[in-house]
Amino acid sequence: MKDPRWPASEEALADARDFLMALKDRHVVVAPHPSVDGLAAGALVLRALQAMGARAKAQVPARGEHALSPTFQQRLRAAQPEAWVVLEMSSDAMDDSTAPPGLPTLLVAPQAAPAGRAGTTVLSARGLEPAVSCSLLTYALVSPCVVPGPLEWLAVLGTVADQGVDAPIPFLEDALRRAGRTAVTESVALLKAARKSSRYAAPLALGVLLRAGSATDITRGNVPGVDTLHDCRLEVQREVLRCSKTPPRIASPVALLLFSSEAQVHPQVAVRWAQRLPEHIIIAANAGYLPGRVDFAVRSRTPKELGGLPLNATGGSLSREDFLRFAAGLGFKGLRDIDVERRGTFPG
Repeated sequence: MKDPRWPASEEALADARDFLMALKDRHVVVAPHPSVDGLAAGALVLRALQAMGARAKAQVPARGEHALSPTFQQRLRAAQPEAWVVLEMSSDAMDDSTAPPGLPTLLVAPQAAPAGRAGTTVLSARGLEPAVSCSLLTYALVSPCVVPGPLEWLAVLGTVADQGVDAPIPFLEDALRRAGRTAVTESVALLKAARKSSRYAAPLALGVLLRAGSATDITRGNVPGVDTLHDCRLEVQREVLRCSKTPPRIASPVALLLFSSEAQVHPQVAVRWAQRLPEHIIIAANAGYLPGRVDFAVRSRTPKELGGLPLNATGGSLSREDFLRFAAGLGFKGLRDIDVERRGTFPG
């Protein structure tokens, strides 16, 4: 029997809608997570706010940022909004002192905890099954405020990007058929590449979603920006192939692949090597993604433990100095600063 609270309680949805409806004629910044799910949710909120008469604009976090990063907050303050909507981040961070004091905030995040800050309204699906994507939660929020049919494909797109085409979502099978399964999966691949590319074209990907009326508009190139998405996808594919040729360093049970790429390819490289070395924990470490840092993905074909912690898929970002200490603690002795220098897209 379907949980009556799914995808969120009526009370929580009503509170969030009241927040949006109070924004008529007001200047609002929408800050979506740069994932495909977050961008689809951002497009849904922007469409709804515009339909309600708000003066809404998007502000996508830059590479390596999130909505509470000091650099993002500086840009937010410069925009002087009267309210902001944050999509897909933990509400625990909303207590951070960098959050603009007194700025009314709506947080839409499936796994968010209740609001801990005055002036913050939280819409969450925490603890509900099946899991809810941010775009589906946002679609449930805005549907009574807009004509929902033409926007359904955005919820489908974000849900497929987040959970796959076989996610056990009650509406997904029929909605995916209406949106076009092949068009949705192809669009997801293109939009994911925008964020992973060295161009970091997440803002452009959001623009494509706002201009498109369907997933087919994207796959057929009916809106500006799709050519750039194809370029991003080719670049990411090329970089995955190049960086996957990196010879691994072994300190059993860990295999370390250390390379440099300005594209976010370390997760895909880790997945590839987890298939090649199924008995090992794979750490694919990218010294070229963010200046002065090493971003890494950890994958294993079967659940394993590292330092007493269970893992299957995780990752992180460390300063070069901290990464060298981390690697040494795993048994990779003798790594030097030169091993984690940023070298653009040259082979690692």
